[in-house]
Amino acid sequence: MNAPRQGLFASLLIVSFALHTFLLVIATTHQLNENRASQGQLMTSQLVADTISELEPANTVSLALVANRYATNPSIASIRILDANKQVLATSGMAKTRQGEVFVRDALQNEKKVGTVEITLIQPSIGEILRTQWLAILASLFIHGLIWLAYRAIARPTRSEYLARINQENHLKHEIQRLTQALALEKQNTVTLVAQAQQQAKAQPKSRIEKSSTDQAQLDHQTVALNIQFYDPKQLLSSVNQSVSVPYFKLCQLFLDKSIDLCAKHYQLDVTQIRVVQEFNAEGATLSATSEHAHALECLMMVGAVFQLLADVLYKRYREDKRFALQTRGAVASAVDAMQLDAIEAAKRLTQHLHAKEAALHLNHEQLKTVQNSYELVIMPNPSNIMTRHAFMINGMNEQCATLAQDLRTEILMGKKVKASTES
Repeated sequence: MNAPRQGLFASLLIVSFALHTFLLVIATTHQLNENRASQGQLMTSQLVADTISELEPANTVSLALVANRYATNPSIASIRILDANKQVLATSGMAKTRQGEVFVRDALQNEKKVGTVEITLIQPSIGEILRTQWLAILASLFIHGLIWLAYRAIARPTRSEYLARINQENHLKHEIQRLTQALALEKQNTVTLVAQAQQQAKAQPKSRIEKSSTDQAQLDHQTVALNIQFYDPKQLLSSVNQSVSVPYFKLCQLFLDKSIDLCAKHYQLDVTQIRVVQEFNAEGATLSATSEHAHALECLMMVGAVFQLLADVLYKRYREDKRFALQTRGAVASAVDAMQLDAIEAAKRLTQHLHAKEAALHLNHEQLKTVQNSYELVIMPNPSNIMTRHAFMINGMNEQCATLAQDLRTEILMGKKVKASTES
């Protein structure tokens, strides 16, 4: 049982140790620069005082002895003593090739310049600074190691938490597998399902699945539509084979159908009042309903909320298994007369303005009154046209709706069968 996000925390500790070492080097360099400046000024003053009596007349032997005595200091790279005409009288130093900071002072006797002394102090490299600070660096490394061990001990989940997480993951995996098997079974029994649909169509002329585009024309102002689209900024749909995408679409449609059944049952609606305008494909799915039916609008919005919860479970499970999956977004809209858009087209265009897991709505005044007490609405940011200026983002829902959405999601995942609301 490992602590969560160990790799990320280890990366942060490595960055922290590197920054600590860098700041230590910077601080040490600054301190050495200040010490070197003070030392250079002091040493040049002392050297001028010791050599001024030998500069005029110039005694090169004495000057060389004085320079050699000063050069024994390990911080000195080189020393030069010059006369008033810049002629070198004496030189010394144990590391004349080393780079360093040069300190120069004129030798004045009776306010007359009789010579110049130059002392070059060694400027230590980064490696030398690190060697001098090895104890502090080692202590920092030890402290970061203790923090790492403490995190692993404190953040490690308990055995009960670990077992609960494993059980939940296994449960979700089993649910997804069961739904996938149900989809495969439905595909195998296509002929039987078509025959059953034809029998139901005789008893129910108004079937809730209508694939003909001619049945979608001329929606009045009472019509509202729910559009659900995949959020695909990386254009993954165009890169996968149909053998991968089509079963995924079918599984999403299975989730959507079950959401419609349960929501219609809860709001006591005839399931045929929720019309499937477009089943799931690369463009998403679209539903429509007439708001003149009691609770039809609330039912449509609840379908969108329940499906989003199911889509999140499906996305997380498939991503853990390294399988193709996309996040979704959805919008509910009525007709927009100013843009000559019916409810279906308005819902599709509004959805295109959303990101993953976001939801929005565009309704008339009467329809907004129906849902404003159940959902938390905020003005849509960065409106670009008349529709988005009057649209709202769904930022949450009240406790009753949230509980209902969670219960319906759980019921679908647990595989409870819902009886049809009408019988042939």
